[in-house]
Amino acid sequence: MRYARTFVPAALALAALLLVPLTAGRADAVPASLGFHHVPSDPVDLSRAGGNLWVRVRVYEGALAAASLQMLAAGAPQGAPVAMVRQGVSAGHETWIARAPADLRRYRIELTPSAGGRFTAGPYQVPTHVPAAVPWVATSVGYQIFPDRFANGDPSNDTLALASDEASVDPHASGPTPVVLSSWSAPPPADLCCHAYYGGDLQGILDKLPYLKREGVTVLYLNPIVTAGSAHGYDASSFLQVAPHLGDLATLRRLLVRAHALGMRVLFDYVPDHTGVGFWAFQNVVRYGPDSPYWNWYVIRKWPFEPGDASAYAGWSGIASLPQLNLSDPGVERYLLEVARYWLTVGFDGLRVDAPNALVDGHGFVKTLRRTVKSVRSDTYLVGEIWTLDTSWLQGDQFDSLMNYALGRDVLLKYAKSASPLFGGRWALAQLSRIAAEIPTSVAAMGFNVIDSHDTSRSLTDLGGGDWGAVPSAMSLERQRLASALLYAMPGMPVTFQGDECAQLGQKNGDLERYPVQWGACNSAMQAHYALLGHLKATLPALASPLWLAYRGQGAVLAFFRGVQGNGRVLAAFNAGAVAADLALPAGTWTDAATGRRYRHEVALPARGWRYLVLSGAPQ
Repeated sequence: MRYARTFVPAALALAALLLVPLTAGRADAVPASLGFHHVPSDPVDLSRAGGNLWVRVRVYEGALAAASLQMLAAGAPQGAPVAMVRQGVSAGHETWIARAPADLRRYRIELTPSAGGRFTAGPYQVPTHVPAAVPWVATSVGYQIFPDRFANGDPSNDTLALASDEASVDPHASGPTPVVLSSWSAPPPADLCCHAYYGGDLQGILDKLPYLKREGVTVLYLNPIVTAGSAHGYDASSFLQVAPHLGDLATLRRLLVRAHALGMRVLFDYVPDHTGVGFWAFQNVVRYGPDSPYWNWYVIRKWPFEPGDASAYAGWSGIASLPQLNLSDPGVERYLLEVARYWLTVGFDGLRVDAPNALVDGHGFVKTLRRTVKSVRSDTYLVGEIWTLDTSWLQGDQFDSLMNYALGRDVLLKYAKSASPLFGGRWALAQLSRIAAEIPTSVAAMGFNVIDSHDTSRSLTDLGGGDWGAVPSAMSLERQRLASALLYAMPGMPVTFQGDECAQLGQKNGDLERYPVQWGACNSAMQAHYALLGHLKATLPALASPLWLAYRGQGAVLAFFRGVQGNGRVLAAFNAGAVAADLALPAGTWTDAATGRRYRHEVALPARGWRYLVLSGAPQ
């Protein structure tokens, strides 16, 4: 993993000496030995979410006994100082955070070092523009749908997939696997990725909306729905036409209207990097070569050529079926921005952007894309498919969130496996603290948090359940419940890949994670578990808060707070171990949100178990 912010003690000491005095006031009184770091123009230190302004500072681990935020008006203190709380500790540094009114304009920070004394940093002026979270994401529960493999609501359109397949313009497109239209539960072909169709469609999604509503889903992320040359849809033949085998524009509009009526939002899968070989502009280049008005839309190395010749043109990752668009051509950018505007006006609520790191000047394009989509609707949600925690995309001028594999797969999944003490509670708490320190609070509130997707093996397979066709063990099912409970407890939006709530298996080898959802074989207990998580996410206000605070990481136990201090705060507690473990509780009465049982002083966590404990009696 790579990170945009790396904190080195010497660098922090220099920042304390050089940056802080520039803010005026008594900031020069802060000793370098604290490693104090706070820059109001940095979204990590200052952002808005949940109707509040969140102010953060970083210091060396153990440097502070206390810190507080003093709001100022006309240069004078306004009200009592607001206590800052320690958010987490990682790699020798700790983060402190405070909540302030969203309209705060001026403040200072008061520091009480562990070694004694008292220092003041500031005053600071809140910048004119402070990144803010899209408000609806924090309360949302997401669900990813791979349309061809979700549900078949209209069998009459199934055969249309064969006519639009890439093989119609490239006879060698499917390789050794023929283009097939398969029955829903037939054994998978050797390669399930691209040219095996099962008949899933938009009508099937529409028919399943009541079920998804019962599972607590409030956001649908649809893999590509446009006309394309494969079942996955990332090789578009047209960016503006609904794939005929999935339905038509009228069906899509009915789906969007019905989803919105049920309180759901829908995300469009947007692919700016490449097209398919059947795309109209590419076909024009194939036919007319340098005389084509779209010649510069691609990077052509030789002509004439046949589609599928990887040596003739640039393709995404060198793949001939995915000719890469040349975004340095102004016409390409204009066209792609119009595509984004169009689907938002049709009724989508946001975009998931495919492979932005493959774009030439991806950062520049995404900045322009953001301005475009936010001008259509300010609460449009913009998510980037970046697999690492690369905060250069999260500065308030590009993506609202990244697909958070860095959280779900690199931390939550490893902890839930509990295959090694190296990935136990202490490790997990440090990793979560590090991630919390790296990203703006506004980004945490908008997290697109995933453990698996159509591009990974299924979580249950990763957790020891076995490959496709196996019978998962009771232990692996417990691990999936643990991992999913962790996912739902994090700030932002948990996103489940279709069929995970059915306890479906599938390895990445052979793309068996993309096998159709077998509705008749769903594990009803797992469905009930996901419905419970959806209910808790919707009814516990603390789970909508952007605030995450470390509490305990010891042995196989991991615990953290969600929400601000006081009644309603949630202590999310997990035990990845094979035996039960006890967790000492903070003062107060804590109620298990799932069972209603109350605890004081201590709670037992079952093996591979979890609890959301709600503070119902704060100490006086």
